[in-house]
Amino acid sequence: MADYKKMYDSLFNDVTDAISLLQRAQQKTEELFISGDDGVIVELKRDSEPDDNDK
Repeated sequence: MADYKKMYDSLFNDVTDAISLLQRAQQKTEELFISGDDGVIVELKRDSEPDDNDK
């Protein structure tokens, strides 16, 4: 019979590791973005009513 507790524990640990890896990658990317001085942030606004070309 399958050891469901062992399977669940293994899955839980692997998912937790994957989440931690993704969080570290996001944090690293955010730090690279913040430390960079070569970019300019531009706010783009869309017209309130789309024209016929947007459909």
